[in-house]
Amino acid sequence: MNAWPALQTVLADGWVMRFSEGYTKRANSACAFLPHPKPIAEMAQEIEASYARHGQPAIMRITPLAHPDDAEWLAERGFRSIDETLILTAPLTDQGGDRRIVVDARPSEAWLVGFAAGNRYGPSVRPTLEKMLAAIRPQAGYATLIEAGEARAYGLAVVERGMVGLFDILVESAHRGRGLGRALVSSLMAWGREQGAAEAYLQVMATNAPAIALYRSLGFADAYRYAYWLR
Repeated sequence: MNAWPALQTVLADGWVMRFSEGYTKRANSACAFLPHPKPIAEMAQEIEASYARHGQPAIMRITPLAHPDDAEWLAERGFRSIDETLILTAPLTDQGGDRRIVVDARPSEAWLVGFAAGNRYGPSVRPTLEKMLAAIRPQAGYATLIEAGEARAYGLAVVERGMVGLFDILVESAHRGRGLGRALVSSLMAWGREQGAAEAYLQVMATNAPAIALYRSLGFADAYRYAYWLR
């Protein structure tokens, strides 16, 4: 939550509701943030009303912190599960960097443009993206892989309390399958180690087999998983 902060948060009975103008489900969903919070059966009405007031759909992110029967309760009431996601972690060994990769302390205009284009975000998303990036308070690194004078891949790393989180690893579609993703991830892991981190973490869709294979080859292993639930 610190590494990818929402623009507004509301805390209620062991849950956090995050609001970020609809940009990314992580930053626009309700999630347990303490072990054994109030059951979703007692929170759903408040959560749905809160998001409705802001003109957004209510999205529940059910992690291992939630009650074991929360997912079943949601399914019985017509919610559907989408986007199962794995959280993977890896120790930081002496990974080598790549001279093609530049890591800046702030997002450059070229990084913002390339990142938005690669994700097919329209111009309406840009202001929200910039506000969310500006809200990151831990140390961040904005990586660009430059090859033949042109940017080919982008990524974000955030260091906090001995861990480096890797976010939004993106290789432009025309240059995938050439090992650029591996180079980018390895370099961000090396950057995190230089900043004092001992472990890396990232999130990946459970259906993204090529990315999972890459991460496992770099030493990442399962920590936990979650899914989003919505009507």
